[in-house]
Amino acid sequence: MWKSFGASVIGPGHIVTGKPNQDSWASFHHIWGDGIVVSDGLGSKALSDFGSKAACRAVETAARLFASATAAGTRPNLLEDIRNGWLESIAPLDPKDAYATCIFAFHVGDGIVRLGLLGDGCAAVVTEDGTVKSLSDDKTVGFSNLTNALTPATSEAQWSLLEVPESECEAVVLCTDGVSDDLHDVDGFMTGFVAAHRGLARATAAREALTMLEDWPVPKHSDDKTIAVLLREVVSDE
Repeated sequence: MWKSFGASVIGPGHIVTGKPNQDSWASFHHIWGDGIVVSDGLGSKALSDFGSKAACRAVETAARLFASATAAGTRPNLLEDIRNGWLESIAPLDPKDAYATCIFAFHVGDGIVRLGLLGDGCAAVVTEDGTVKSLSDDKTVGFSNLTNALTPATSEAQWSLLEVPESECEAVVLCTDGVSDDLHDVDGFMTGFVAAHRGLARATAAREALTMLEDWPVPKHSDDKTIAVLLREVVSDE
């Protein structure tokens, strides 16, 4: 079985300017599957907080469609479904006012944990043997000030994807760039964070994650900060 928790805090810069938290996160647990998603609305967009919330809704809807198709033996276009779901969710807003990044992880009972990353941030799988497999936006390619995001023209080529056997996955950690940009040792942070929170109740883990973000050790970092975790729990037969 799987459990999840997460936390999000508004950045000091947005508090000063009176802007809302432009990050969002969500988790879903259904008979057909479990997943988490985080999204960061682009700061230059007036309604980016709506865009990030729409991204979270779009991923859950697309994952449900993916689960139904997988059960029927067909293969839908997951990334296209996410983009189209985002467009439907923000309507009648102008998409140009609500661009948002999108990072997700889910499984639908076929033995695979699927991860996707569009834009800034990080997605990491902590495996049973303690190794870390991760996705992050490569700022060494092209212009570092350009961020991939959900737009009407988003293409599959802009996404980074990863599939990991469910049996190897201990946990998945997703975070927006307000967290990932400050990580000098991504693998160490991910393994330590999972180890520290794995045995906690969901509410306790979420509370401690929130405290960590509120006490983030880079005080001048103005960005919103969001983290979400999906944990696999092995249920004893006894």
